[in-house]
Order: sequence, then C-alpha cells, then structure tokens
Amino acid sequence: MDSPLVRPGFVGDREVIALNFRTAVGKTISYDQVRIDGEPAIQSKIAGGVNGYITTYAITLNVVRSVLEARPGLKTMGDIPPAAFFTERAV
Repeated sequence: MDSPLVRPGFVGDREVIALNFRTAVGKTISYDQVRIDGEPAIQSKIAGGVNGYITTYAITLNVVRSVLEARPGLKTMGDIPPAAFFTERAV
C-alpha cells in the first residue's frame, strides 16, 4: 500500500512550497527526505526516517508558548501562531 499526500503553500497566487507526504507499508527502504530548490539547492535524506514520536514531541514543545498565550477554548493548529524556536516579544 502506498498513499501520497500533497499539499501546496502559496504567497498570493504563486506556489512557494509543496509538502509531499508518502506513507507505505511493505517497502524495504525507509527514509525521510527534504529537498529545497533554491540558491543553494539543498537535499537531505535520513536513512530509516525520523521516529514519529520524536517529531510529535518536537512540535509539542515548540508550540508551548503559543498555547499558553492563547485565549481559552478549543483550538486547532490553524488557530495558534506557527511553531517557532523563538519569537520577538515586547517587554
């Protein structure tokens, strides 16, 4: 079984990013890959992939500040600012 998921991101009418997420069962080679077409072009391939638990922990930790600063109520990822390592804050 092989199921691709493709999601584009736009600035205005111009597509500037595409996420191609592919899951597969029964494949003999497993990896995660990131490719950036630009100057310079960058490609990274992680043999075996990144464990899903690690990536879940990482996103959870990186959104703590946004969640703590959010107003009460049920929120989705679209309701809070994007995850970031740092943000500028007024003191």
